[in-house]
Amino acid sequence: MHVNLWRDIDKDFNFLDVGFLLEDVSDLDRLNLFIPGPIDAASIYDLSNALKDADTLNAVFNQVAVIQHNADQHFIVATDSDKQRVIHHVEPSRDLAISPVTVPGRGRGTTVALNTSFCDRIRDPAHSGHEHYVRLRVFLRGEARNLFTTEESAPGVGLSLTQDVLETTEFRLNERRSYPPPILQSSMRGQVRLKSVYYFLIRSKNHQLGSQHQNFRKVRNLEPDIWTSYLQVGQPSAPRWRRKPRADGMIIYQWRATDRIDKPLDDFIAYASFRRVQAKILAYLVAILAIGGVGSALLNVGIWGLHGLYVFLGKAKPDEGPSNLLVGGALAVCALGPMIYSRFRSWLN
Repeated sequence: MHVNLWRDIDKDFNFLDVGFLLEDVSDLDRLNLFIPGPIDAASIYDLSNALKDADTLNAVFNQVAVIQHNADQHFIVATDSDKQRVIHHVEPSRDLAISPVTVPGRGRGTTVALNTSFCDRIRDPAHSGHEHYVRLRVFLRGEARNLFTTEESAPGVGLSLTQDVLETTEFRLNERRSYPPPILQSSMRGQVRLKSVYYFLIRSKNHQLGSQHQNFRKVRNLEPDIWTSYLQVGQPSAPRWRRKPRADGMIIYQWRATDRIDKPLDDFIAYASFRRVQAKILAYLVAILAIGGVGSALLNVGIWGLHGLYVFLGKAKPDEGPSNLLVGGALAVCALGPMIYSRFRSWLN
């Protein structure tokens, strides 16, 4: 199973690419994928045509593959491991069943299923002994945009122009204790046996890796020339003034888990945290203006009080310059005095 979580491509959405490489399909009747967020049919796209590009095809499977035969509903590729692989075209409106699932206490989830008629097509005896591959893209918009991510902003210090943001990204697959009741009941009717999971988190290099729950298998820069056209699948038309999303400046983090005799691959979890710096220019300007306004008001009040004191003492009012200097100095002492006193005490200790 291939899972690609693309982040930082656009401020309005992220997307999740899921690929199923199926070997034994003799008893495949329906293949369900539960996503713990609201997904509609218009957010799902078939990626099979994008795999007809030779560079993309080789990059997805990490091996040399050559297209041998094209048909209306699939095409067949041969790999350097001498295996033939049938890559199926998916028409979401015809081949997928999309059902909302109520998740107690967590809103709504969605089941995306390869329906029975599509699975019948996969089981075509003409393709007996071949591997079968299906790859879909799910756009994560609105409430689902940060489905696998949480953010926490560190408290700002003084009038800092920036703020640190801690972002955690966690992907869980087949973790039974997290199943909502309808999905748990459905899983009891049979589950796909996972032989391997390849999980890729792709994001901007502007995010600094903080921690991860296990070591990556690979970390590398993403090749923009290979992936830019692949990224365009399902992308809305951008205005002329707006640059189309590209794969420039992206880093790919890869985790992998495989089934072993001594340790079956029952579930899969990948966790990573990142830090990024967020500009606070607007908040900084507002704070400066507010402080300036308050300071100006205090200065005016101080000058008014100083003039009143001189009148009370029967003396002539001082000129504007000396008045501003006296009151400004007094305000500075009041503002900085506690800090200077605290520093002085700590120095003495």
